[in-house]
Amino acid sequence: MKMGKAIILVLCFCMLGLTACGEVIHQENASNKEATDEIAATVSSLSIEKDGSISSTIIEDFFESYYDEDGLKSMIESLIDEYEAENASAQIKLKSCKVKDGVANVRMDYGDYQAYAGYNAEVFFAGTIKDANMAGFDLNVTLKSVSDDTTASKPELLGMGDSHIVIVGCEEEPEQPELLRINCFDEILYVSDGVTTVGKKSADVSLSKGYRIIVFK
Repeated sequence: MKMGKAIILVLCFCMLGLTACGEVIHQENASNKEATDEIAATVSSLSIEKDGSISSTIIEDFFESYYDEDGLKSMIESLIDEYEAENASAQIKLKSCKVKDGVANVRMDYGDYQAYAGYNAEVFFAGTIKDANMAGFDLNVTLKSVSDDTTASKPELLGMGDSHIVIVGCEEEPEQPELLRINCFDEILYVSDGVTTVGKKSADVSLSKGYRIIVFK
């Protein structure tokens, strides 16, 4: 799974190298959107907002060929228009598209997780554990606590129905290692294998075939 497949496709057209970038510093005392806006991000990320919206920031090397920054922006806007024409309820907005020092930084906002998952053709969920179970996601997993040595399996998770969960899925093994930072709006409680917390509300997800899971308050 690529972080934002539709955007990555555009970036590939623009002769992008898909190498991973460095780490972002997350400010705990700022909101997710403020942190995304104010901090010079160097890794692709998703911010899960309390109102259900999703903010996506894609950071990729940009080796200019046929398109400049304006051309890249125009292509992304065309992709959004095409998707919204077929999905009238989807709310997607290109917030910014910048190219500086050979790096493209694309920021997009989605009205809900369905818009993000549908637009990027990815397995993705962000909502309550109860809603994830009702949507048919497999919760037969064992997660580890971020605060101690305890674990949580499906019965414990279902007992936390009003807590929140993020599920990121890859149907195929990526050709090269990929890292995605996920910023949550509340404190992280449990994570699956392949997820490393980098703060009370942020975690780095190492993407590979299968599911990566974060549970937070």
